[in-house]
Amino acid sequence: MKIKIVIFTFLFVILGLTAFFYFRYYYVFGEGVKSGDLNYVMRKGYVFKTYEGKIIQNGLKSAPTNGGTIQSNEFVFSIEDENVAQELSKMSNRTVDLYYKEYFHTLPWRGNTVYVVDSFIVKSEEATKVNNILLNKNELRLNIGDKKRLNAAVYPEGSTQRSIVWSSDNNAVATVETDGTVTAMAEGETTISASVGNVIAKCTIFVDE
Repeated sequence: MKIKIVIFTFLFVILGLTAFFYFRYYYVFGEGVKSGDLNYVMRKGYVFKTYEGKIIQNGLKSAPTNGGTIQSNEFVFSIEDENVAQELSKMSNRTVDLYYKEYFHTLPWRGNTVYVVDSFIVKSEEATKVNNILLNKNELRLNIGDKKRLNAAVYPEGSTQRSIVWSSDNNAVATVETDGTVTAMAEGETTISASVGNVIAKCTIFVDE
């Protein structure tokens, strides 16, 4: 009887340690994708040589450990697959989407971070550029004092250039706000433009008394 208790206790401990080890080091806590400009991929380490990398993302963040100074928004990651690491290392300064798994703790032979990238996509520069802007109106007739908002759709929809600049050829006739709202000021005719880079869409405004 005592032998059975010892055996069951031993098995229980082994299963418990196995479950703990798996949950701590191999359980995938989260999966996701990060996008940014590839800064570097390198292989380093004293005993275990692992692949480590970093991308620079849009925007800035505060660094509380460095006196609250502002620094670039970065994503530091590890790569377990050597083939993925070698292919990604050729994409320096390119915009990439990194698909990663997040673990609770690191393993010395897996990498220095809990974020392990297993695949990536290089974003085409052409795909990120705006090639067309469509306005909901090509012509608009208003009375003095009227307000009307123009809506602009930027294509392709996956473009990273999304900031629209609005302008009026004659502010004395009609003005336009940053959200596309047109205000009729005086009788006459003018053109409202919505531009992203070199791509421009226009709407003719007619103002009556």
